[in-house]
Amino acid sequence: LMLDVARNFQPKASVLRTLDLMARYKLNVLHFHLTDDEGWRVEIPSLPELTAVGARRGHTLDSSRFLPPAYGSGPEPDRPYGSGFYSRADYVEILRYAAARHIEVVPELEMPGHARAAIKAMEARFRALRAKGDEEGARRFLLSDPEDRSEYTSAQLYHDNVMNPALPSTYAFVAQVVQDLAALHREAGAPLRNLHVGGDEVPAGVWERSPKALASMREERLESVDDFWFLFYGRVEQILRPLGIPLSGWEEIAVRKTRLDGKPVLIPNPGFAGRGWRAYVWNNVPGGGAEDLAYRLANGGYEVVLCPVSNTYFDLAWNPNPEERGLDWGGYVDLRKPFEFIPLDYYRNVRLDRRGNPLDRAVFVGKDRLTEYGRASILGIQGNLFSETLNADGRLDHRLVPKLLGLAERAWAEDPAWARERDEGKAEALFRDAWSELVNVLGKRELPRLDRELPGLGYRIPTPGLAVVDGQVRCSLEIPGFVLRYTTDGSEPSAKSPEVRGPIPAV
Repeated sequence: LMLDVARNFQPKASVLRTLDLMARYKLNVLHFHLTDDEGWRVEIPSLPELTAVGARRGHTLDSSRFLPPAYGSGPEPDRPYGSGFYSRADYVEILRYAAARHIEVVPELEMPGHARAAIKAMEARFRALRAKGDEEGARRFLLSDPEDRSEYTSAQLYHDNVMNPALPSTYAFVAQVVQDLAALHREAGAPLRNLHVGGDEVPAGVWERSPKALASMREERLESVDDFWFLFYGRVEQILRPLGIPLSGWEEIAVRKTRLDGKPVLIPNPGFAGRGWRAYVWNNVPGGGAEDLAYRLANGGYEVVLCPVSNTYFDLAWNPNPEERGLDWGGYVDLRKPFEFIPLDYYRNVRLDRRGNPLDRAVFVGKDRLTEYGRASILGIQGNLFSETLNADGRLDHRLVPKLLGLAERAWAEDPAWARERDEGKAEALFRDAWSELVNVLGKRELPRLDRELPGLGYRIPTPGLAVVDGQVRCSLEIPGFVLRYTTDGSEPSAKSPEVRGPIPAV
């Protein structure tokens, strides 16, 4: 499970309860998204500015003391969800709590993009030390070139959120943070065995008008600023290697952008294959052109974690109903989406595009399939929970459950009969049987168990489906086991209202 606490902070108690939930269903890795443009959420003892500036949001004109509001965090600094971080003691407690439940924590430190919180914190440090006359100390961990006039716009509309890879201070910063983070893991007795370094969504235009970058290009004999990408990650790997920490990142760390017939395409980057790098691949939107990217990377030698937006992004809304909270940029994800995902042959049962319309299956013609060699490189599957919409109590639980149970079933159960059956009609009948079994187990056993053993867990309760048929209101629930009550006078039903036991006369 990937849990984002950067966009909107989630308190320690929520993280511990999420770890309990993960342990219950054998999810054994917490990918902990600790930093992003909108927040730095873990205390780094040697760089207090990261949390003093980067973990706080409120109204500001220059981000010199804290970051601006985002995702509904409001104008006041130190307001919950916008502001907050895990102290050193908090983080160590989380690590120990996870280890006691056989869960590995893989922290994520976003770089070089999605780094505005770190950049602004180090600029604040620069100004403070420079005012004291410590010019050398001020520049030691600076992440931006003050003379950089490059113009770019990130996916989240920032113009100053990318670290400068031409600065020695950038790598000094990375080394210092990793050293401190590794020390926290040692203190917890849970060694840092893998680090996720982000790597996604670096916008076009970065570094093009940075004097430091242009000078470095000449010195390193780079053909374009795009080549800084490979220089940057090569140096980050050199920082991690002596510590015995392999490098992980989003799919971008494993691809090279090129063109075919005048159109942009992504190919596995041969320069980094074979180094033991781990790529977390999300981009498989049906009809988007990258449906086979995960399989191509695995076939090309990269270790791959499958976290497809089409099936395992838990922050996406359940369905198009405007009352369903969540995003919809990658489609809709309900309980069925993670349950029906076939990790090693996912084309087989994709029938709809991201808007729920019938999909022309010709989009899969010519797409790479997973080879026997590539299968060994698929490490597992992951649910992603980004927190743009998690800015109130209870929303974390609501996004996780019951979707999490569909993920656990596909992560640990062998491929079911419906996934192995080649006859589409028979496969569909087998799937209906399996789906019926899942929702009955969930509604009649698992959710009541969670009510007893994790009281207060605010999971999503299914919305009733209603239809008038032959003058009667018929009701259905996609998950059985709930008591449904009704009124006919327009008032809100209560625990004393009559229970639905069959069709209701329409009035």
